Amino acid sequence: MKKSFMLLMCTMLGALVACQVRFEDVSKDPEFRHVIGSRYEVVGVVDAYGIRTHSNAEVEYITFIPPPGFDGSEIGFRVPINYGSKITVLKVLKSNRWPDPNLTFVIQIEGMKMPIDKEIRIDLFRGNEGKGRLQLNPKIYRNIYSEK
Repeated sequence: MKKSFMLLMCTMLGALVACQVRFEDVSKDPEFRHVIGSRYEVVGVVDAYGIRTHSNAEVEYITFIPPPGFDGSEIGFRVPINYGSKITVLKVLKSNRWPDPNLTFVIQIEGMKMPIDKEIRIDLFRGNEGKGRLQLNPKIYRNIYSEK
């Protein structure tokens, strides 16, 4: 009985560790490098969320999420992004997320200041995604420059 319990606990702990999201920078990969330097103007409603691991933790990164967004102890702050702000794609990250799409843009923003200086990400799901695999939602982000 004790061995079964320990085996179950070890299995559950292993599953939790395996669930941790890991990112790989794929910006130099030929499939993704044309996206680097792309610029967009914010033309729709989207909020910046400061994400942390728990309610007493420091914010680890900022992510953009359109409404309805979400709530919880992992939210350090939420601020609306100004219309007309410009964003530039700096990196493309690929994650081990499943079943969600696994691509994330690391961006720089011009036109407003974030509450803290942390990496800013746009995950290509939750309403941020456009019709193509590497496109942002045109109702929120208007493409103003792309490397071709």
